[in-house]
Amino acid sequence: MRLALIAAFCALTSPIFCQPVANRIEPSRRIAHFQVQDQNMIDALLQLGQQEEFGVGIDYIDAAAFERKLSISTRDSTLASVLDQITKELGYKWSVQGRAINVTHPGAIVGKRNLLNTRIRHFKVDPMPLEQAGCQLAIAFKFAMNPKMKGLAGDCLFAGIEQRIDGVEMNGSTVREILNALVSQHGNGAWVVQQPSWTMNKDLGFGVWKLLAYGRADGRYSRMLQVRGLGLTAH
Repeated sequence: MRLALIAAFCALTSPIFCQPVANRIEPSRRIAHFQVQDQNMIDALLQLGQQEEFGVGIDYIDAAAFERKLSISTRDSTLASVLDQITKELGYKWSVQGRAINVTHPGAIVGKRNLLNTRIRHFKVDPMPLEQAGCQLAIAFKFAMNPKMKGLAGDCLFAGIEQRIDGVEMNGSTVREILNALVSQHGNGAWVVQQPSWTMNKDLGFGVWKLLAYGRADGRYSRMLQVRGLGLTAH
């Protein structure tokens, strides 16, 4: 009976909270070697996630996240220590969410005003490329925001890196929870918001977030983001 109740709970909630402890990231895990040279915070985080095979979610961006350059070279450090070196100087903080690391900032909008906390009544994708699943989530989000909408025109653009996921089915979960579930399943990608914090209560039309599959040889993932409103030079 107890196992049946646990299974029912997991079916109704985000699978992030139902992962075995062994599948959760431990901040004390050792990182044999990590190095970045003149990379911004976003690229450094995603390169760490790619190297160590865990998902990353970044729910706040500012100009410093793109323009401040980091150079880090460390051996036999803990994951927590490396994450601190990447984030703390810029005022960001990180937390473990299952097999994903979420990165945020005290300036992030909380509660229902943040569109990442929009609940999707039912979300299901079959096994497919990670970025395609992200496209499906973007469509589900549009319908959640506009229940009377009859259809949606347009194409999803992919970076051409095919990292696959297994099927996912979640009920009543937030966009944030679904994104974490997608990138943490195989630790093969990340999601990053594309809007300044003060606009996270409205959809500006170019994608509130972007889901990125790991695999870029140059590590410049931040160049894939369509960010407006931060006064950035070409990034």
